[in-house]
Amino acid sequence: MSEKQQLIQAFKSLDFEALHNLLDNKRSYMEVPKDLFLSKLKQEIDRYIVLNFFEKVIEGTCDHCNKGCKAYKFTAENLPSLNLFFEENEGRVTDIYICSALKVDTPDGNDWNIYLNFFEEEKVNFEPSLKYHLDLQKVENATEDFNSLAASNLVTIQELIHWYNKYKSLADELNLNNPFESLKFKAFEHLDSLYSEVSLLIRNFNKNHLAQEALREYKRINRDDEKSVISWLLSYKDKYFFPFKKTKNWKKTGFIILETDPNLIIDCIECLDFFLFEEIYSNIENEIMEKYKPTEEHFEQNGGNIEHSLESYLKLHNKYLDLF
Repeated sequence: MSEKQQLIQAFKSLDFEALHNLLDNKRSYMEVPKDLFLSKLKQEIDRYIVLNFFEKVIEGTCDHCNKGCKAYKFTAENLPSLNLFFEENEGRVTDIYICSALKVDTPDGNDWNIYLNFFEEEKVNFEPSLKYHLDLQKVENATEDFNSLAASNLVTIQELIHWYNKYKSLADELNLNNPFESLKFKAFEHLDSLYSEVSLLIRNFNKNHLAQEALREYKRINRDDEKSVISWLLSYKDKYFFPFKKTKNWKKTGFIILETDPNLIIDCIECLDFFLFEEIYSNIENEIMEKYKPTEEHFEQNGGNIEHSLESYLKLHNKYLDLF
């Protein structure tokens, strides 16, 4: 059995001990050291794979980086696939990496794949550039400013908005809080976490007028009339507000806890409506959904596949269909 065949068998059986023994300590895989490659792969697989092996291996061809070359799809039913390309030289495997454009003769319809992302600092050939050092200094300044806020007993929402806006251009430049691009540098990870969490609170703040409108409407409806209450829920189902941890007397003080590192206590009294709306809405929605939750018969009739939503649950019980 060739080295590649042994590796394919080890990947299929998820035998990480065998993979550790087969891979070369002196080589990098996906540009990172062997141990990091394997540990990150195991971490990703453990998030999804409940089996101790992939059920089958399908041969295919790469349609991008190594166009026309053979690659392999390790797959199991209802689980993400692992698509790998093995780079070879004179019969030895010199590198292994994710194939992001694998084509197979008989597609199984499963486009859910495992991906691996590594920070630039983790790569064996990483050499910090002048720009990296300059960006790192900017990141440290932004983090120090945030820590200065945390050092006070209480931060106003306006102070937090000022910090957010002050570093917006830096955040855009470094792709912080960007769901469509992976963060390139590990050194920016902490600031990315801070900026992302703050951005959620500010999104709520900017939509506070919608919460005020919803609360005014809630006061006008007959809350003893279930149909009116459900109509209100459906009217504002797209007005989503991110939940945050609240202090003990938050309704009186307006103090909210931002669970960052370090934590901040934020005075949100001027935008308290979105917290009130989020609490009222979620409590009523949970109560209605519990009342109209699917029965065993519903699950049997729908093959066990029922959408978790207020609309779905009401339709199952043929309730208030004229509201949809």
